[in-house]
Amino acid sequence: MTDVAPAPAPGPAPGKACGSCGMCCKVLAIDELNKRDGVWCGHFKKGGGCGSYETRPGACRGFHCLWLTSEKLDDAWRPDKAGFLMYSDRDGKRLNVVVDPGKPAAWKREPYYRRIKAMSQRAYDGYELVVCVGDRRTVVFPTEDVELGVLNPGHKLVSGYVNRDGAQVPFAMVLSDAE
Repeated sequence: MTDVAPAPAPGPAPGKACGSCGMCCKVLAIDELNKRDGVWCGHFKKGGGCGSYETRPGACRGFHCLWLTSEKLDDAWRPDKAGFLMYSDRDGKRLNVVVDPGKPAAWKREPYYRRIKAMSQRAYDGYELVVCVGDRRTVVFPTEDVELGVLNPGHKLVSGYVNRDGAQVPFAMVLSDAE
């Protein structure tokens, strides 16, 4: 992952704040800080948030995870409790579940997995749900999870459905970047 900075995110839902969470400070890469994904940002202070809050990069400033902005996700979905964070990109057409590499199976635990599978129902309407554990990618469909393995940053993930013998069949593949 590179600097996140998707489209401007809505602000926090009523009664929600990052507090001491900071999962985004661990799992997301931030080019401006030369910070790789999966390692704690040097500015993060355990239990206290960002030590450079006032001067943090735009990628950090503009990022709000789905837990923070959604009134539908309760405290169990707070990223530091769940072991992953979620955010959308591609104009809301892709939901990314970015997992703490120290807890790679966190997204498969309940109550999370059942709800993630329910969220994947939108794949029938052209949306994607992608689980990211470090450089590894898994596309989640209502009927199956397609493990794609390590995704090179210069490649593009494509997924959806094709009609085969009158049935919708999920597909996910990696394409090399044409640029």
